[in-house]
Amino acid sequence: MTRARPIARLLPFALALSLGVAHAWPGSAAASTRLFILNHVASNDVRGATAWGGSLALATGGGLVFADTSTGVTTKVLRASGGLPSNNLLSIATSPSGLLWIGTADRGVARMRPDGTFLRTLTSFDGLPSDRVQAIYRTGDTLWIATSGGAALFTENASTGQLALRRSDSSASTGGALVSDDVTSFAAWNDTLWCGTNSGLSVFVSGVWISRTSVTSARVQALLLDRDSLWIGTKTGLRVYAGGTISSRGLSVETLALEVLPWGIGRGTPLGPTVLEPDGTESSLGLGGLPIARTQSLLTSPTSRVFAATPSGLARYDGGTTPWTEIRSAGPAANGGARVSARKGNVWISLGNAAPPGFSTGTILRYAGGAWSAVTGGSSGGNLQSASAFGLLAASDGKLWIGHCCSGTTGSLRPRTDRWDPAADVWDLPAAYNLFAFAQAPSGRVHGVGVEYENGVYVFDAAGGVLLDSLTLDNTNGGLTRNNLRDIDFDGSGRAWIATADNGVDRWNGGGTDDHADDVWAHFGGAGFPSLLTTSVAAVSTSEAWVGTRGGAVRIVNDVVDFAATSRVNSAIKSAAVNDVEVDGDGAVWIATAIGLARVASSGTIEFFTSDAGLAADDVQALDWDSERGILWAVTAGGVSEIHPSPSGTASFGEGSYLYPNPATPASPIVRLGGISGEIEGEIRDLAGNTLHAFKANPADSAIWDLRDDRGLVVAPGIYLVVLRQGDLTSVLHVAVTR
Repeated sequence: MTRARPIARLLPFALALSLGVAHAWPGSAAASTRLFILNHVASNDVRGATAWGGSLALATGGGLVFADTSTGVTTKVLRASGGLPSNNLLSIATSPSGLLWIGTADRGVARMRPDGTFLRTLTSFDGLPSDRVQAIYRTGDTLWIATSGGAALFTENASTGQLALRRSDSSASTGGALVSDDVTSFAAWNDTLWCGTNSGLSVFVSGVWISRTSVTSARVQALLLDRDSLWIGTKTGLRVYAGGTISSRGLSVETLALEVLPWGIGRGTPLGPTVLEPDGTESSLGLGGLPIARTQSLLTSPTSRVFAATPSGLARYDGGTTPWTEIRSAGPAANGGARVSARKGNVWISLGNAAPPGFSTGTILRYAGGAWSAVTGGSSGGNLQSASAFGLLAASDGKLWIGHCCSGTTGSLRPRTDRWDPAADVWDLPAAYNLFAFAQAPSGRVHGVGVEYENGVYVFDAAGGVLLDSLTLDNTNGGLTRNNLRDIDFDGSGRAWIATADNGVDRWNGGGTDDHADDVWAHFGGAGFPSLLTTSVAAVSTSEAWVGTRGGAVRIVNDVVDFAATSRVNSAIKSAAVNDVEVDGDGAVWIATAIGLARVASSGTIEFFTSDAGLAADDVQALDWDSERGILWAVTAGGVSEIHPSPSGTASFGEGSYLYPNPATPASPIVRLGGISGEIEGEIRDLAGNTLHAFKANPADSAIWDLRDDRGLVVAPGIYLVVLRQGDLTSVLHVAVTR
């Protein structure tokens, strides 16, 4: 490990600011914080696919994914300013000029060039009936767009890419001839366009819409033209319209997708993919190797390979006893979560009541060593209870506490507490139930708070997991005002701050003893609280705490609500419900809301960040500060944001900066830069001073060199100089390259 050696003087240097609101306490100077963010997004919910070059382009619930059809290697394109406008994608198709048109659930149509750059996004301002684009259908030089608000027709010049909106129609504008605004699918048959909607079929012919609910008035989810037959996939089954008559085909199960396969008509259903052969027989294509059975899209590639898209990944049909080969992109199994806890190189996320496709309730997500995995009842040998998991704590000894919640069920189904030692793979069962949150006191004891089905606060020995004590309404003489609790945190003196479900915050000072006779309780609520429905609490110091409520945040200083600070913060977050609060290593408070993430510095500066600043989504659901690595982990509805905050006016590298791996070898060729806090530039030089490669890096994107020069040639073994630059500051590191 080589440390940085400063060789030039540092002058004042300011980083760019990414914020929506900036305020400060009276008498303090406004500061700015730049966030370097690496987003971890679940991208295996594949909703649509099309051939793109030598790959498949996949529209997923977590961005645009490209999958190599032979190797299964995947790459992602995520939401970015000037690029993909949303990660929530529904549909995809290639245009006449060779662009990739990508339908989003909330931002219209993105258009990507073959070089990976994007044209301006098409939205309702351009004539789309709605920005929710559910299908894109190309026929000739036209593109029909199915939205939740109607249908639109564009033409595109195949040579120039010039685009024109020809029409935009809704049920109202067509006098009901387009039988529903909720348009799902299209199929062109000679000069007739068939249109599937939530209320059946319509056709567009000779510039006029006509209702065809006489063919079907059921919800149409897929359309396919094959020879002289129109195949109609509905909520209740599969129908064929030919020769003026309609008939049912195959099993009476929901049809999600239709595609012409080499062997017949392919059908995606909740029970798996099937094929209807020419003789009318419907056969299963098998489930072996599929991520899950539910098949929501099918695709035959230009090389006649068949692919099935599921909510849990893509699969390629290879035949044999295990007919499908899974193709999954890297990332967490699900977006969103209830709690996050980071310690000892691990990040853990509980999912509350949610269960990712193909996983059981109670699944815990894990990020370690640069890879995501999941802990389930099956992977744990049945030790992890398959019940909703909310409470989560990575304790100081590395053991993971999991609180299942929330039900009054008794017996074996009662939501319990699981504890796991990942290092030894040992599980045990601390004796408490329905725990919603945990915190570890300065003494090392673990405390869990329960909901209304239990007594209140439970106190455990961290080493053995033994239940030592509990705090109830009775044994605290009303000091604990509710047994329905939401969060707990400890200040430096060991006092517990306890967020109740509907009565503000209780504070407990146990005096360092197990004798409740010397306990001191205080209660905070009422004046200054925007709501008594508290959600979270964070103790900044022995004199300051922050409380999250359903009506905003509250600052408490020296046992008194700070009305001025509370008002400023709630103005910045628009009095949104607070999902979580967390304190970072600089004493700044982070506030998670459904509309974004606020940072309140100790100076009083308030900054507000949204997906426009790089967050995976605006809806921030859980936070944890990783003190060992200086990372704020933010769980959002659109993925996990790994946030590296960098304050302005500070050097981004210094004595603690280093290169790894060092030495580097062809077996591990990616050299990364550690110990940096902001954005830097630099170059790789040989010992003669020749520049071999230039780079930029930041804490979320630290890869700087692949051991190749700018001609693409692997360099010879030896010692190389890595020059770091930030304004007038320069440092030099050394990296060894071996074979």
